[in-house]
Amino acid sequence: LHVGAPDPATFDTSVYTVCETPICQVRQHAVIVHLRADSGVVDEDATRRRRLNTDLLPFDEHTIFEIKQSQGPSLFLSNRVSYVSVGKNSYFRNPPVYHSLIDPTRHDALYETDAVLSSFDHHSNTAPFVATKLIQALVTSNPSPRYVAAVSRAFRTGWYDGEAFGTGRYGDLAATVAAVVLDREARSGTLDNDPTHGSVREPFIKLLHYFRAMELVSQEERQLPLNKLDEEFGQESHDAPSVFGFFLSEYQPPTGPVLEKGLVSPESQLLDAPKMVNYLNGMVSLPRYGLNSCENGFGSDNERFVIKDQSWEGKVRCGTLGDYNDTTAKSPFRLGYTPSCVKKGYCGATAEEAAATIVSEMDILLTAGRLHPSNQEIIENAFSEIFATEENFGLGKAIAGAQQLFTATPEFQITNRLFSRNASNLELEVRNVTEEVLDLTEPEPVTDYKAIVYLYMGGAMDSYSLLVPHSNCIIAPELVHQYKNVRGDIAIDLSDLHSVNATDSDQPCDTFGIHPSMTILKELYDSRMASFVANMGPLVEPIANKEEFKSGLKELPQSLFAHNTQKHVTQTVYAQDASTDGILGRIGDVVNTQAQAQEQKDVFDGYSIKDTPKVLEGKAGVSRVADVLDSKGVAGLSSSANNIQSLMKELNKHVATSIFGETFSDKIVSTFSRIEALGKVLGSSTLVNGDCASEYANTSIGQQLQQVARVISSRDALKAKRDVFYVEQGGYDTHSDNGPRLTSLLSDANNALRCFVDELIAQVIWANVTIVQASEFARTLTSNGLGTDHAWGGNYFVLGGSVAGGKIHGQYPSDLTEDGPLNVGRGRLIPTTPWEGLWKGVAEWFDVDQENMAKVLPNLDNFDELEHVIATHDLFVSA
Repeated sequence: LHVGAPDPATFDTSVYTVCETPICQVRQHAVIVHLRADSGVVDEDATRRRRLNTDLLPFDEHTIFEIKQSQGPSLFLSNRVSYVSVGKNSYFRNPPVYHSLIDPTRHDALYETDAVLSSFDHHSNTAPFVATKLIQALVTSNPSPRYVAAVSRAFRTGWYDGEAFGTGRYGDLAATVAAVVLDREARSGTLDNDPTHGSVREPFIKLLHYFRAMELVSQEERQLPLNKLDEEFGQESHDAPSVFGFFLSEYQPPTGPVLEKGLVSPESQLLDAPKMVNYLNGMVSLPRYGLNSCENGFGSDNERFVIKDQSWEGKVRCGTLGDYNDTTAKSPFRLGYTPSCVKKGYCGATAEEAAATIVSEMDILLTAGRLHPSNQEIIENAFSEIFATEENFGLGKAIAGAQQLFTATPEFQITNRLFSRNASNLELEVRNVTEEVLDLTEPEPVTDYKAIVYLYMGGAMDSYSLLVPHSNCIIAPELVHQYKNVRGDIAIDLSDLHSVNATDSDQPCDTFGIHPSMTILKELYDSRMASFVANMGPLVEPIANKEEFKSGLKELPQSLFAHNTQKHVTQTVYAQDASTDGILGRIGDVVNTQAQAQEQKDVFDGYSIKDTPKVLEGKAGVSRVADVLDSKGVAGLSSSANNIQSLMKELNKHVATSIFGETFSDKIVSTFSRIEALGKVLGSSTLVNGDCASEYANTSIGQQLQQVARVISSRDALKAKRDVFYVEQGGYDTHSDNGPRLTSLLSDANNALRCFVDELIAQVIWANVTIVQASEFARTLTSNGLGTDHAWGGNYFVLGGSVAGGKIHGQYPSDLTEDGPLNVGRGRLIPTTPWEGLWKGVAEWFDVDQENMAKVLPNLDNFDELEHVIATHDLFVSA
């Protein structure tokens, strides 16, 4: 820990001088020594006689060392060291502070904050991090190390191409962006044929490109309405769902060529079924209706008014907006593209010639001339047929039809060529698709059904406000007092908590309190259908105390306290590697393999009602990839999109050599097949209790759990024996919330769970369902003044009709103070129960054989079964 110093140039010219004697230059020219004027003169002879004994050098507490860095500004260090003593035998190096502990001032705090930000800014990882992000966003998802190094160099030096771009200042973005877009990896046409070069395009970028290329126009000054696009295709301008953006830079699709080659495709995280269907519906709507709500368009219902602020009676019907007749009312925003040949008055002697001319021009505008001949032929044939057969407005309808089809081509979704050789006579492999047929009449009843619902509270839920020491703390008499003191403004008044009995749980208190919002947990706990697991979190191996934590002798989970990594680690239950398969995916693979060994059909299905989570990923080819459903049901194609579904399948029927094009094509074709089967089943399913009260049903988590209930009620038609479901409620990253936001979020979760449990009880299936709640980590016990920060071990709950409830498993910490053996700082507690300790019992309940348990939980043998693992008979009641 070096102590920083000011730049000597900030002082008067006579205060500091550069030491130019040979002794001051023994560390070569990388270090410049600045001496204060009253520090004396170097005695060369004495110094040589004492073999460079530093005691004779004129260095004192005022000396400043300037470290000349190869890239970036000089680093100035003071000739000082600071220690803090703790007791008699302990001390540590003290990070310097700018402000006086006796007389702190605002400007000193600003100086210190600036120094901290500067240290982050000049960290050795900053340049390659920024370089990689920019390259991924602008050029290719998988840049070479040379490319990243070149852009990093421009970021550090502030120059690119000599001094053609930049100012020479560290972090110059002109130089950095020039390095990104002018590098040979960005400009090489040869690399367009590389199957791994380029990327999948972001949906919002595709939409803006489409607006510009197809000339979105308005006849009046009007704000462009693009609201709730995050619900449509996963991206909303200026409204990322988290600090990590709309997708993770390290994302790999669970199956396919990207995964097989060990590469990444960040934007592919948005290619789940609901988002793809919504994207196609919106894009297909645009050429016919303009930007409005017709047939699931991206615009709002208000865009069906011809003139802004017109009364409701002036609303235009979708049929009128989409009649292709320019003399009738049209949407304020519509596509104004007119092909060049139409403007000139001649596109060809036949419909086929017109189709070839116009589609070729659209190829340049929309797919940069990369449309494969097979796909160009499909669009031209569709154009010709419409143009030749439509008596009224045939040309307009044909152009609109081509515009619709272009948005479904894989070439429009990617930045490299779809096939390595763009030759019309190339023999292409046709994709093999098996259409699924489900019995909707009188399906055979499913027996021995079980389901796991994984409730993920994203952002890190403050679980030490979920489960609180209340009273009767015989083992730890000071625990309640510690809770109040340590939590400060975060502490919940004991009288507001729902008290529960923990006498039989071997905890430091016999009475604990549940957060005031979670009445359903109180009721289920008292009814012995809910349990808690105290101080659980990701571990590679047991860590007994903070001394072991600091010793460096224990292997720690990957990237502790980081949201993205810990979310993956929690969902993989393999703490040393966040990239492995998810815990539910591994469980599904094992139960399917067990069924296949007994010559039975696959018994496992996975469903996500929120995005594409890590927890559901399994080995490619073992189990069917998890379905992603919309929280309001199966996302279906609009009437117009459905009319061209066969053509969209044709456009994507060939196996592409581009790993990105193949990812899109495989996904869209499998999506069409699966949503048709699921849509028929779930479209006819009803809930026994009907929808929950409107105040419950209108929340995202409420809608997600109702969708889970519909799938469970359709288990016979879906032929399911083992189902797993992923639902997520976000917003728990409460750095600036000391309670109100947490109360609101838990209230929504409570209402949603109550509705869900009541429905499953009414379906007489509650005993066959287990709900496992998780979050990436807990939050600090101490407040940051506004809220809480990232921590480690936390408290979680398990619900179900077969749960042996009324217990608190694991070990609730008996000391919450900074001196506590598990406290590594600010109330970040080392977990005493690993996630393996819970999942072993859940996997056994789900009928994973003991001989396959190591495949599900690779780290299980690292932990003592009696101390760290919850026995299945303690977790669940016997059958």
